[in-house]
Amino acid sequence: MGQLSFKIKAWLSIVLLVLFVLMINHITDSAAGIFYALIISVLLPWLFPLKQSLTILFVYNVIIGLQFNYLGSEFVSKSSQYVLFFIYLGVSVFSYIISLVAYRQQNAKEELRMLNTELKATQVLLADSSRINERLRISRELHDLIGHHLTALTLNLEAASHMTEGKPQSYVKKAHSIARLLLADVREVVGKFRQSGTLDLGLAVNELLEGLPGLKVNKNIPADFLVEDPKLAQTILRCAQELITNAMKHAQASILSVSLSRNKESITLVVQDNGVGLGKSVRGNGMTGMAERVKLMNGTYTCESKNGLKSTLIFPV
Repeated sequence: MGQLSFKIKAWLSIVLLVLFVLMINHITDSAAGIFYALIISVLLPWLFPLKQSLTILFVYNVIIGLQFNYLGSEFVSKSSQYVLFFIYLGVSVFSYIISLVAYRQQNAKEELRMLNTELKATQVLLADSSRINERLRISRELHDLIGHHLTALTLNLEAASHMTEGKPQSYVKKAHSIARLLLADVREVVGKFRQSGTLDLGLAVNELLEGLPGLKVNKNIPADFLVEDPKLAQTILRCAQELITNAMKHAQASILSVSLSRNKESITLVVQDNGVGLGKSVRGNGMTGMAERVKLMNGTYTCESKNGLKSTLIFPV
């Protein structure tokens, strides 16, 4: 409904502007309204897709050209009016091209800014993943090298304690005890290294929300929102990224709300905007891919398209 309403308003605005130009030309019996028609040329790239805007540009210029044929003035000859029309036509097309270039540059800047934000968010997860991988590597080295050697040393010292007597035996037993304590310490360190592999998902999502052009962002993301599963963290981040991109590029939203919460069984991501909603439009590749990601993680995805779009994603942990 929201998307349909926006299209109706865009078409209504253009039709009214064209009628306004034609009315001025008719009332003044001159080409006085053609300068107002340049406004239409400037607005078209911002309101319609390329093919539609070109079609509208052609049609309304033809209509104005036909009207020129019936305009009369005691001060301006027909030939002069035709010259004036072709000058206007050139300025109209030029204005359209300049506006189209400006529109595409604006989109390119927004996409570049969004890509930069996504890169920063990905770097956060990548840094955490690298840290986790390094911890796992060190823990394996400690376990495989030092742990095995200490185990062998402990066994040999225990055997030596049975083969010695007197004072030498007491030193062997003491060395055996120290070796066992050292082995226990190594195992404790290895265990801590393996348990500390968490990704800061909250920080990554906050990076996504930094500096979004044209959006007022409300966020409810707890500090140190840590996730142990790298694949789950990456999936949630990509889903948040897709919903934010949809709000910016397709929903014409001005307000975006993002929240992350968790309980013992699941992590919930809620993204809501005040844009045009989904209406009856077919999902794009991005939204379809997001739904597939959620399904692969055995999660659920629901959306409400009323006064904008509210998406709720729940992932089991």
